[in-house]
Amino acid sequence: MGNPSTEYILGVDCSTSGTKACLWDLGGTLIATGTSPHSIHRPYPGWSEQNPTWYDALIQAIHRLFTQTTIRPHQVSAIGITHQRHTLVPADQDYNPLGSTILRNDVPFQAEINLLATHIGKETLYQATGMPPGPWPLAKILWLQHHQPGLFAQVHKFLSVHDYLVYQLTGELTTTESSASAMGCLDILHRRRWAASILTTLKIPVEKFVPSIQPAGKMLGTVTPAAAKMTGLSPGTPVIATATDQVCGSLAVGLTHPHQVGINSGTSLTFQTLSTEPAFDPDCHYILEISPLGYYAPETVVFSGVSDLLQWYRRGFAKAEERQAELTGKSIWEIIVDEAASVDPGCEGLMLFPFFQGVQAPYWSNDARGLLIGLTTTHTRHHVARAILEGLAYESRRQIEFLEFGTGTNIREILLYGGAAQNRLWCQTLANITGRRVKASTDIEASALGAAMCAAWGIGSFPTPELAVVTMGAPYKSFTPVEALYAFHDRLYKGVYEVFYDRIQDLDSLRTSLAATC
Repeated sequence: MGNPSTEYILGVDCSTSGTKACLWDLGGTLIATGTSPHSIHRPYPGWSEQNPTWYDALIQAIHRLFTQTTIRPHQVSAIGITHQRHTLVPADQDYNPLGSTILRNDVPFQAEINLLATHIGKETLYQATGMPPGPWPLAKILWLQHHQPGLFAQVHKFLSVHDYLVYQLTGELTTTESSASAMGCLDILHRRRWAASILTTLKIPVEKFVPSIQPAGKMLGTVTPAAAKMTGLSPGTPVIATATDQVCGSLAVGLTHPHQVGINSGTSLTFQTLSTEPAFDPDCHYILEISPLGYYAPETVVFSGVSDLLQWYRRGFAKAEERQAELTGKSIWEIIVDEAASVDPGCEGLMLFPFFQGVQAPYWSNDARGLLIGLTTTHTRHHVARAILEGLAYESRRQIEFLEFGTGTNIREILLYGGAAQNRLWCQTLANITGRRVKASTDIEASALGAAMCAAWGIGSFPTPELAVVTMGAPYKSFTPVEALYAFHDRLYKGVYEVFYDRIQDLDSLRTSLAATC
């Protein structure tokens, strides 16, 4: 980090769980943070909806931020907003949401996903938009068209969370290349326009989408007097184009070269690298996002990540550790990790496959489920805890190799962020199994920091976004592979992990179908 500056940047991260407003100086020092939570509604199995209270949450977060510091709102030089991806906001002519919004993790759209694969074609859609058929907003729009035609007809514009917040702050209807790509229908080769031919085939009017698509670093508008009155910010404060949350997080931890991969190590594991050209994978193993640096950002994901599976472990196995934490005041996660670290690498033959919520590449199966193989009576719950970390590291290696194959680039360095980046055992295990150096960020607000970097660059505080990354970049700890352990895990990875699920996936599908008949 550089020296603190008298210039302050507001980075906003509107995630699924809440809105965070973070104030940074140009040296990358976090001055203060304000948060406001969001609620999620699940009216039916498989459904996830959210009341569109994001602007209210943003106002609350900003007010709370400025109770934590003597710096005043008029000292904010610029604002950058990053956001939850793939959340669809159907809006009326006044750009007010039409009821609850459909979240990124909603899943009742399989029929529409199948329709995209058959009517448009998996490869055709992928080559046009960078997104194969999947649970993106495009499929959700089709669902509205088919199941709620009255609501579909009322929609004036389909917005992202970013677009809605920018409009509330500035009165301008505009989006970013990254936000638009997450809709699933951006023209990926001409990133300032929508994929009109795809939308026409699907009978979705292109006029229902935001007309202005801007690259990161561009000024989208300024805070209006009305928004200034609500937020306390000064009228005329610039609002700068950024990117979606995963892309901003990767930028904050230093993803500036194609030979790196940024991994968000939280509830899920999300992998992003960079390519100068739109490097399409022949098997559609990853999607193409857009980096604020102007690169394409090939991305893949493991749905159940470190936080998700360790929470599962805690619920099912860690009652004794919870009691120990209560008695000693020690963090339960520190206790669990210490116990996992007491188990030898390889877990005495125990191996976990982290497909607890299905799997994308290479199986693309909603039927896939988590597996523990190699259990004996000598195994304890501590072996299971370590097997979780090793299994996720094996799967991380495979996802990185998919990115390498599709882009034709050798990835040499892992840039890790998110809550699990603070877990030293996970970081070292990831290095040992992938054979790559891991730089783990110690900053837990990486997405908001990435948005702030874009905003600082956008107002000319830095001549390039790369210099903003160097100067404001999150601190990190490095972990290098232990050669002997890499060789040991390499045999397990190639001999067991890579081939095991290929041999039993039909049984997994059969198990799912038979269980559904009970």
